[in-house]
Amino acid sequence: MSNEKTILPNSVLVSLYKDTLVLPELAQKKAEIIPNPLVSPIAQTSSNKVAAATATMDVPAASMDAQATTIAAPSATMHVQIEANKDTSNNATIRPINELGQIKYLGEHLKQVTIIVKDELAVYLNENDLTLLSSILSACKLTLADIALINVAQQKLSLHEILNVLPSKLVMIFDVSSTILKIKLPTTLYKSIQLGDTYLLFSNSLSLMQGGDQSAKLEKGKLWAILKSLFQL
Repeated sequence: MSNEKTILPNSVLVSLYKDTLVLPELAQKKAEIIPNPLVSPIAQTSSNKVAAATATMDVPAASMDAQATTIAAPSATMHVQIEANKDTSNNATIRPINELGQIKYLGEHLKQVTIIVKDELAVYLNENDLTLLSSILSACKLTLADIALINVAQQKLSLHEILNVLPSKLVMIFDVSSTILKIKLPTTLYKSIQLGDTYLLFSNSLSLMQGGDQSAKLEKGKLWAILKSLFQL
């Protein structure tokens, strides 16, 4: 038998063993990742790192979203609460200084002196009488801020209601009867009447003290005499 060997060409061998044949260069070749042409290399690297980090975390992504919502919610609540407090502090300053307990008055009642008048045509007192009253107060070392001026022609009030809201050391009453004030006391003019801790002083109207005639001077003289005694001037 002849020892001569028959060597088949490579192309024939490939066609005979194409299903089982593995070429050495193919077995050693590693899989390549084809980059996405629409994404930059830096963005792809960052996305891969984020995905890897998320995969290794114990908290699911859904839980992270829920936590973010829980943290954001208190900010809205705090904002509403601050606005509510702001509205309340603003509402506290709305009440005017000359209105207290449903009684309207002019002044600040700093020295606990109350003056009651009756003027149908003015909110508190007409200009001429107010100017004269300011002069009288100045002589007693007082200002309009030291008193509470109440016009009972514009609001029906008893003396009891006034003193309950504005406790006073002295109440000067110009041409207002005891009937209007709902009290049963003598109304002797230019004589102080003590009522508890309060002194009452009834006087004629300020309009009768206007001018320089003798009767006006007489009225002002009587009032000034009792005021000097009360204020120890």
